Amino acid sequence: MLAAEFLGRPLLAGEIVHHRDGDSTNNTRENLLVLPSQAYHAHIEAVLRRERGGQPYLFPELLRGVRREASGTLFDNVLL
Repeated sequence: MLAAEFLGRPLLAGEIVHHRDGDSTNNTRENLLVLPSQAYHAHIEAVLRRERGGQPYLFPELLRGVRREASGTLFDNVLL
């Protein structure tokens, strides 16, 4: 898996790779983010979907590194 190569270690059980721009074919380091679980990934996707629909998120600091416009690399934004 490409994310594991970028991290230099295998993904842990349950870790999920999220594509910031929503394009699963864009596997650049800047677009990949490792999340700790499928449940967390589903939550992030739901929050971003509601945000795109105009509903602001009450705790935007919790989405640091997740939004499409976030800068940095896979290494900067591993959420554990």
